[in-house]
Formats: sequence, C-alpha cells, structure tokens
Amino acid sequence: MWPRDPGTYALIFTLPRPLSLTVGRLGTRLLLPGEYVYVGSARGAGGLAARLHRHLKRDKRLHWHVDYLATQVFPRAVLYTTAITVHECDWVTCLLHLPGTTIPWVGFGNSDCVRCPSHLVCVQNTDPNTLQAWLGAEGLEYVDKMPSSPDY
Repeated sequence: MWPRDPGTYALIFTLPRPLSLTVGRLGTRLLLPGEYVYVGSARGAGGLAARLHRHLKRDKRLHWHVDYLATQVFPRAVLYTTAITVHECDWVTCLLHLPGTTIPWVGFGNSDCVRCPSHLVCVQNTDPNTLQAWLGAEGLEYVDKMPSSPDY
C-alpha cells in the first residue's frame, strides 16, 4: 500500500480523552483530547513502506518517540510525499503557523533536530485540504482509509 521510496510523512491521531503517556527518557506527560500530528521522514531501507508499516504495528520494540504514542492510539490518517527534498522540519514549521496549533511536548520526536521544538503538534484543524494547502509539498498523498491492523 505504501511506496518503498524515501519520503516525509505525517501521522494524524485523534485523542478522544486524556492520555497519560510515558516515553522513555522524556518521562510522562498528559496529552489532552484533540488532534495531533507527528511529522517524520523515512530515508532508510524500505522507505515509507517500511517505516509506516512499523508505525502501524502495535506489537513492536519501542524505538522512536512516536512508537509510544502509536501503541496507545492508532493513527487515523497519514499524509506523505516521496519528494526528494526532506520536508520534515518545513512541515513542522508550517503546522506551527496554523491558527490554534500548540506544542504538547517539547523534544518529542526531534532528538536529532536542532531546528524544531517538537515533531508532535496539537492542531485545531486536520481537514486534508487545509493540511495540504498549508504544507504545500509536491506530490502530497492523504490516506484516511487505514489498513486494518490485526494487532489493534
């Protein structure tokens, strides 16, 4: 279902109720109900297909910060591009300019990033057209018909 090319992706989560989440050395934080977007990139073997398949599995070794969230809440949609340019930080910057966007957890998902305060943002509007217009990357694909996961 997912391309094996490298690319940038955004996982969209809906939290219907507060979630107390413990993430490795980051500690524990209470995430309030709302819409969350996690932005990442897949540059390794298998590209987006390998990375997204991993993120959508519940039973996995917890490695990335988003793994901790994705084992508690299944992403409801994915936005991605296979563009050569890495858009990870650009997307975070764009999302942070959306009205009502907040940073729920400084340091989440951006251990190797010096530009962004977090790669997890809480947004007011996850409408696909709004997100695509704001992110403005070439070749954007929005998938809200998620493959079923037998693990969930």
